[in-house]
Amino acid sequence: MTKTRAKKLPEKPAIKKAMQIDLAGLTTDMAVIGFTGALGSGCSYLARGLAKHHGYAYCSLSSPIHEYAKANGIKETTGNLQDIGNEFRRRLGCGYLVGMAMTQLCQAMAADGGPKPVGIVVDGIRNTGELDALQQLPNFFLVSVQAETDVRKHRLIGKGKKFKDETEFNVADDRDRDEHTKYGQQVKLCNYLSDIIVINEKEVSEEAQIPHKHYIGDVIYDSYVTLIEHVSKGLPPNERRAKPQEALMTAAYVESKRSSCLKRKVGAVIASPTGDIIAAGHNDVPEASDPCLTDPRYGWCARDVIQERLGRQIRHCPNCGEVVKITGTCEKCGQEFNEYANHCPTCHSSVDMVYVCPKCSRSVFTDFLAGSSAETGKLLDLCRSLHAEENAILNLAKFGIHLPHFHRVNPEDGKKSLEACSLFSTTFPCNLCANKIVTVGIKKVVYAEPYTMEEARNVFKKEGVILERFQGVKSRAFFRLYA
Repeated sequence: MTKTRAKKLPEKPAIKKAMQIDLAGLTTDMAVIGFTGALGSGCSYLARGLAKHHGYAYCSLSSPIHEYAKANGIKETTGNLQDIGNEFRRRLGCGYLVGMAMTQLCQAMAADGGPKPVGIVVDGIRNTGELDALQQLPNFFLVSVQAETDVRKHRLIGKGKKFKDETEFNVADDRDRDEHTKYGQQVKLCNYLSDIIVINEKEVSEEAQIPHKHYIGDVIYDSYVTLIEHVSKGLPPNERRAKPQEALMTAAYVESKRSSCLKRKVGAVIASPTGDIIAAGHNDVPEASDPCLTDPRYGWCARDVIQERLGRQIRHCPNCGEVVKITGTCEKCGQEFNEYANHCPTCHSSVDMVYVCPKCSRSVFTDFLAGSSAETGKLLDLCRSLHAEENAILNLAKFGIHLPHFHRVNPEDGKKSLEACSLFSTTFPCNLCANKIVTVGIKKVVYAEPYTMEEARNVFKKEGVILERFQGVKSRAFFRLYA
């Protein structure tokens, strides 16, 4: 944040009062629809459009952040606003912005005296603590709005736009995606925890009211919001059938729950041209191995344990030779430590270890430790697990399934033709999995995570594999919204 004179954020005595959400005016049949997404994905565009054209009240979690910046003369750059949001969550709790914004909105609705809105739209969700607060409401659903990076750059970079160049955009976007701290920006994880994914890549003019209304209806209202409103009113799930892709991606998410991985659970299914699941897999250690948590050599994530061992060997800054002196405290349990750690030895919560060399200002463990930003190639080498896509492909071999055996009869000439199978994954495959996917002949990959790996994309492109981002209802809401 830019250094400037700013009044202090509220101290802890004011937290409890601020965190008590006043839901006056919020009835039990109101849908509460949250929006999350990367910079430039169009969250606010869809959220405001839903409020404007379909009778929803609009609530933005960033409003208190903008108000604080204006009140204290802080320039409203993306970085400064990110800093303020982080400080609010760090000092006052990760659900503080939800409490403040929802209380203000509900009090305004109660005092208005006009017709009740159909529901509430909550815009600007960027932290899982904010999700925890909103999920206390019975009819809350989270929508992840997604767009390709090139589309987002086009929307945000240039004269008169939010960012002056690609470098500035990349810095903000990387930070927005995942700051590896419980009170920071966590859009990647929020996307993962969403109930519905919406692809928003068309350019629609705000001034063209009719196209705007139709676009909101086509993209989100008719397909998903009507289902949410149906359930929110206490009616049984809508009789509308789930789309085949929604059922297959739900199966991939169900498969992910079998994973013993302490960091990230990923699932994948391989489907025949007719939509039948012929193989499934999740990320996990080989069958003959003990999970990291129960393996006596580790007792926690093996990658973390190995990184800690390597980190504790760094006694001097690799850049300038300055002696490394570490002091830290676990935010959750108060455990103190004086050597490198990425998880607390007492409560096993993640530790945000940031150490900047006082002499050369290099971030020692971020820049030089294996698996860090400077040596990302070694990160996979430290992990014991097979990836979900790998396990799904291995299961094909295990059960003697050969993909080219799938045929479909052409109704025009009655002849059989080969049709490739599809792989559905909860995340975008890495380049190592991409090599295996193209080798076995899979010709279509459907993925739910918006952040892609360029090396893997190049592998797929070269081999003519169709890449398709998933859009629709995810497993978290599948059985709530469909009969």
